[in-house]
Amino acid sequence: MGAPLGNWLSLKVSDPSNPLSGGKPGVFISVPKKVVRLAKDRNRLKRLIREALRAESAPKIFPDKKVYYLRVLKKPVRPGLEDARKEIGNLAWPR
Repeated sequence: MGAPLGNWLSLKVSDPSNPLSGGKPGVFISVPKKVVRLAKDRNRLKRLIREALRAESAPKIFPDKKVYYLRVLKKPVRPGLEDARKEIGNLAWPR
């Protein structure tokens, strides 16, 4: 099934000097197989998150030169582009 929408995505911020980041700023998206079993669903979530970042203009959301790790914590129930935008907005500007 899946979790209700909201709080299904987490954000970690790292310095580009961290050896795990490869020395370049950027955004990395992780959808674990334990959370979302089917590859087609994992790929769909990654596409939604990337499109939400493009639509919201990622440099505006994440302006500084850091490494951002977005990770899906729970499988959301049928998320759409607007749901992904809201979730990323909540992470970028918590209330």
